[in-house]
Amino acid sequence: MKDTNNIFSEMFSFFFQRAIFDNMYRSVIVFLLLVLCSSPKSAQSQDKGNYDFHPPLKIPLILSSNFGELRPNHFHMGLDFKTNNKIGYNLYSIDDGYVSRVKVSPYGYGKVVYIDHPNGMTSVYAHCSEFKGGIDSLIRETQKKEQNYAVEVFPGKNVLQVKKGEIIALSGNTGGSSGPHLHFEIRDTKTEHALNPLLYGFPIEDHKKPEMRRVKVYGITKDGYRIPGKSVEKTVVKSGTNSTVSGNTITINASMLTKDGGLGFAFDVIDRFDGASNQCGLFGSRLVVDGDTIFGQETKRVPFESSRYVNSHKDYEAYQANRRKYHKCFRTEENDLPIYINNAIGLLKSAPGNSHKVKYIAFDAAGNESVLEFTLKINSGSVSNSNWGMASESNIVPKGSFFLDEGDCQVQGGYATVYEPMDIDSDEICTHFGDRETPVNRAYKIKVKVDGPQDGKHYLEMITAKGKKRAISVTYQDGWAVASCKYFGSYSLKRDEVAPNAKLIAYGYTIPASIQKLNWSISDNTSGIEDYDLFIDGKWYLLEYEYKSGKVTFQKPEGFKGKKEVRLVVKDVCGNETIQERTIDFQ
Repeated sequence: MKDTNNIFSEMFSFFFQRAIFDNMYRSVIVFLLLVLCSSPKSAQSQDKGNYDFHPPLKIPLILSSNFGELRPNHFHMGLDFKTNNKIGYNLYSIDDGYVSRVKVSPYGYGKVVYIDHPNGMTSVYAHCSEFKGGIDSLIRETQKKEQNYAVEVFPGKNVLQVKKGEIIALSGNTGGSSGPHLHFEIRDTKTEHALNPLLYGFPIEDHKKPEMRRVKVYGITKDGYRIPGKSVEKTVVKSGTNSTVSGNTITINASMLTKDGGLGFAFDVIDRFDGASNQCGLFGSRLVVDGDTIFGQETKRVPFESSRYVNSHKDYEAYQANRRKYHKCFRTEENDLPIYINNAIGLLKSAPGNSHKVKYIAFDAAGNESVLEFTLKINSGSVSNSNWGMASESNIVPKGSFFLDEGDCQVQGGYATVYEPMDIDSDEICTHFGDRETPVNRAYKIKVKVDGPQDGKHYLEMITAKGKKRAISVTYQDGWAVASCKYFGSYSLKRDEVAPNAKLIAYGYTIPASIQKLNWSISDNTSGIEDYDLFIDGKWYLLEYEYKSGKVTFQKPEGFKGKKEVRLVVKDVCGNETIQERTIDFQ
């Protein structure tokens, strides 16, 4: 099969000549023009449609991150707009609609607003510093009623209606944000799938082509699993307006091939936008081998429930080691991301002594395009007898479930717990399970028998990638402590009987009138902070928790004066409690 563009070029030439003389062929030429307009480079302009959204900010829309960028355990599901390293810019509703959800959390999106629009889309504005108007009033009432900083509300359709261009909040740095910016999303309201906002007409300048940096060739099984130790990596070099590799050729040994498997490709490629030097993600690509398009991707939408398959889409080990952004041009059968063209596996079947012409096209949502071409040569020799990927007692595979029982501990998981086959040592499962550098797709369970009281003081401590300690909550079931795990590594069941730490920052027993906020540092070195409450003269007051700095903050109400009994209560996940009480004179 020839490359699609070549086929259409030949057909177009033939029918154009005939159309001059025949009305029927004029109809055919119109059809071909329509098909040509759906080629990778022009598809993006079609997808943008006739949307007339109001920008979410009234400053230049400069991106630090785009939709689909590779992140740890997820794709970036929106656009990150720079806010000049400041908080407090007005955020505007992009269209008429109503506030369907508002959430406040110390983690994740922090303070976030969701607005449903009549066109079937939902816009999302995350990491806000504060809400405005009725949104702010609703959240404060809810926090007071629930006596909690972290709240979530789902207003009805007629509760908080907004107009296009209405100010709904101020930009900020709350939650998991690493610096002031607006994280903005568009979702399909019905499915809640994240949609690529770059396809909906926002004024974001982009005249830069994707940048190709490296190419990798793998030996893979028929199911798309990489065979350990069978890969070749080459640096991409510029060649005129396009790119290639040194010598225009990549040569591999016949042992890269297996009887039932073949070869797969991955490309380390990034993109950038005007106005910033930040590395952003790839929108789309096509892989053409010997004139046949064998794989393609376009990151138009990503379901949240599938986002963790980013660990399968990228070369996970290369990403973990040095943040190389390899996009695989092959996939496993379990990978259900809807970004792949025709849902192809991307396997190249070949044989010793063969050579192939390889062309990789990378493009962004604005239609900027880069091309890499080279020849792949396979040396003569014997193919490998590897049967990697077959289930056995010493490994777990994506297609199957597993249950391991060693008396005092059990480990069990279901379909697609792992992305690719993984070796295990069943003799060590009571202290260690899996390769801690390998990601988990779907949570599995670890069960450990409990000696002594089942009083809520237990947690599972797991040492994961790069030696990080993670505290995982447990439940009790018939004498077992059960943990749901999304990491592999060494683990042990521990008890937490130590109360959290809490300390008033900087001030003593008298607070000057010029001081508008009180801050406490809070921390817990074992199971983690669960709750925090402030009572003044017996009345509950709101505390804002910033986990990145380990602080809770009390904002003094207007006219707040006099000597008052201040009581701070901090609890950890295992129920241990610290109470700090003192009399403070507010000047």
